Amino acid sequence: MSLNKISISYRPMKTGEESGVIQLIINIFTAFVAPAYSKEGIEEFKKFVCPDAFSDRSTLGNIVLLATCEKRVVGVIEMVQDSHIALLFVETAFQRKGIAGELVRRAIRIGKKRNPGIRKITVNSSPNAVAAYQRIGFKRIGNEQVVNGIRFIPLERGLDFDDVNRA
Repeated sequence: MSLNKISISYRPMKTGEESGVIQLIINIFTAFVAPAYSKEGIEEFKKFVCPDAFSDRSTLGNIVLLATCEKRVVGVIEMVQDSHIALLFVETAFQRKGIAGELVRRAIRIGKKRNPGIRKITVNSSPNAVAAYQRIGFKRIGNEQVVNGIRFIPLERGLDFDDVNRA
């Protein structure tokens, strides 16, 4: 599928779309992240993205943006407290096409409007996603950690005036 001929749209998640978004997240997690996790980590992740928890977080003011292609959700970002990426997933066929970077830029723009004092964005990246985050400006700030079976590497991206204008 060539993205040159397909238009990607970006927008906030709407109420009622949670189950489809969660299914996208679970599918990508299962394919790319779960193989490197313990059973405890997989269960912990599933609790984090269960419909009630996901819905609660989105109604508490977290930024949840979707990338869509022909009305189909192909990517999602959830940002907590305007400055921490909790979830970033892009459907396999659409990876390495700039969608994750655009989701991050748009989430930063919203976060900076809501909280102009933000100076950095953080993420606890799964080990297999570190390179993707580095391509969009994140730097490693710590060693791999495991909490409740969830493996992650802390990363951050500083924001300056140009980042805000490009975002």
